[in-house]
Amino acid sequence: MGTPYFEEERVRDVRSTRSASGTEDRPLGALVSEFIEQGRHLVRAEFTLARTELKSEARKAAAGGGMLAAGAVVTLLGAMTLVAFLVIALANVMPLWASALLVTVVLLAVGVGVGVVGAKRLKTVHPPQKTLQTLKEDSQWASTTMRSAKSRMHGHA
Repeated sequence: MGTPYFEEERVRDVRSTRSASGTEDRPLGALVSEFIEQGRHLVRAEFTLARTELKSEARKAAAGGGMLAAGAVVTLLGAMTLVAFLVIALANVMPLWASALLVTVVLLAVGVGVGVVGAKRLKTVHPPQKTLQTLKEDSQWASTTMRSAKSRMHGHA
């Protein structure tokens, strides 16, 4: 598996190959054959690039999701401590409640903090921008190539 940079280079290589070949003096069958072969190579390169980009984004999503889950667990512990605080405060109305309140506030603050950091990390996950851009370019190339081939078939070269 290559890096996103390497995969992007492979897509560029396929594109440069397809644009460098002249179409002036070649039979239509050869052009269609070459078009299909280059299309296959391009699709493979695009899938490899997409897979590489998606793996990278999935890692970021997993890290953000893990931190969000950790924040939720710590917040739950804070809520449980708050319940213990209320029970102790109402049952004994003595200094024991102050320690329970302190633990509750600290756990809730930590839980909210970790949750906010996890949510911010999840916001950095993006769709595979490079793949989407190269797919657009490939679509335009295929459309232009097919129009040119149709034009040659009907004698409008």
